[in-house]
Amino acid sequence: MTVGTRVISDDTLAAAQSPSIHPLLLVKLEFDGGNVSVHSGLGDLVFGGDTYTGIGSLGNISSADEVSDLSNAPVSLTLSNIPGDMGAVVLGQYYQGRKATIFLGYLDLTTRALIADPTIIHRGRIDTADIQQDKTFSVTLTVQSRFAAWDRPLVRRYNNSDQRQRYLTDTGLQFIEQTADKVVIWGGAL
Repeated sequence: MTVGTRVISDDTLAAAQSPSIHPLLLVKLEFDGGNVSVHSGLGDLVFGGDTYTGIGSLGNISSADEVSDLSNAPVSLTLSNIPGDMGAVVLGQYYQGRKATIFLGYLDLTTRALIADPTIIHRGRIDTADIQQDKTFSVTLTVQSRFAAWDRPLVRRYNNSDQRQRYLTDTGLQFIEQTADKVVIWGGAL
């Protein structure tokens, strides 16, 4: 079933409308050294081939606004009570531009299993990270939507050297600089 712009399974929709619900937030951060996959419940959950570690309270997630004008709608995500090995992944990796996905799912309290597949509520790339380490480890991430890239200029020169930087053996633009000074007579008798 489609609700707004999201495709939601019938089981998830029924769980959201039942009198007793147990919503669950799942966050997947994709780093080169391994993914950080956590959820707002307790224990481990397997979803999409990944094991999500329960950290209880995730901390704080700002509202995931959905805009129709293709503008950037960042989400601020604070993860607290992260286990030390997951914190080491965040500390030791280059995080900017890495993929981040936030899901909303529902948990069946009798079986402790997810009801259907969780719905993606925000997907984007990590922009900034504010890391604080006291008695507990917490990190506040700003996740930009894919439309944030539209605000950045794409610097590309359509000349031979730019083409060679991308494709070393390509000679398709070999004579392009000469065309700037070329006099072309269009039409008329030959």
